[in-house]
Amino acid sequence: MRTTLITFAALAIFLAGCTTISTVPPQPVTAEDPEPRDIWISEMVAELGWTYDRGPGAYDYTMSSPQGDRVVFEAGSDVFNVNGTLWRQERDAFDRRRDLRVPESTFNFLCKHFGRHDLVRGPRRQPKAEYTLDPITPLPEQEPAGTVKVTSTLLKGLTICIDPGHGGKDPGGIGNGVQEKDVCLPVSLMLRDLCESASAKVVMTRTTDVYPELDARCEIANKAKCDLFVSIHANISPTDDSVTGIEVFYNQNSEPGALFARALVGALHTATGANNRGAKKDPRGLRVLEKTGMTATLVELGFLSNAQEARLLSQKQYQEKLAKALYEGVVATWTRNRASVSK
Repeated sequence: MRTTLITFAALAIFLAGCTTISTVPPQPVTAEDPEPRDIWISEMVAELGWTYDRGPGAYDYTMSSPQGDRVVFEAGSDVFNVNGTLWRQERDAFDRRRDLRVPESTFNFLCKHFGRHDLVRGPRRQPKAEYTLDPITPLPEQEPAGTVKVTSTLLKGLTICIDPGHGGKDPGGIGNGVQEKDVCLPVSLMLRDLCESASAKVVMTRTTDVYPELDARCEIANKAKCDLFVSIHANISPTDDSVTGIEVFYNQNSEPGALFARALVGALHTATGANNRGAKKDPRGLRVLEKTGMTATLVELGFLSNAQEARLLSQKQYQEKLAKALYEGVVATWTRNRASVSK
């Protein structure tokens, strides 16, 4: 019996010594791209079309493909398992709020491993302007809320919160000489005036170049018991300045949010002809979609990293077109769901 135990122990030690862990190629570091980049597991599965869940261990996260492939990460470890084979990534994974953050190089490795080379993220580079932008004309003084002339009752009974993204110390994305906050605010103020002219009560999270914290924005909307919430932003593609288009995100658990998002993105596409990237479930857990107690959306009006869209987004005439389209999406949503708009 003792001899048998010794034999099994020796075999276990031998097999452990023979187990090899291959290494995932790390992110190349260059002078233009010196910072290591990470990605959330929720983002990975959204791009790959997979799913993920906790387990099998207490600290494990398992990604599963429709074909039955399994990738298991352990929080606090740099080793992960791909269909039974161990790999080592360039730094430990760490979890937060039921999501896991891993190196972006791991995502690139998995994309190549499973034949999704189209999703591989290239080196980050600063978008280069191919023209010189004229300085954005300072906005004239805006009329205070409540002083716009009412011309219709289309939105009577609606209380809507309009959230111009970023602001103040936070410029948001910057591309081709345009700051995101300088697009969000004027479009939001134009939308406010259109909604008020149709008898809506409008609650703004900001009307000047200041930065309200994300929780404060949610609190403003919740305290006012708003029916709808729309957060207005512009996009940046860090690796490809040819990407263009409009997209609208909604809370993945909110069917009214999906309907609102579809109405907005449809109206924006019709009005501008811009690439329609669709109404999308939010895979990131955006706070303004998670903590607002009403039907909520986050709108990306276009890509500042694209030279042509940056030029358009900085023009007042195009901003007016965007605001009018957003207004039409609000009207379509409110008139269709007047009695049942809820999260």
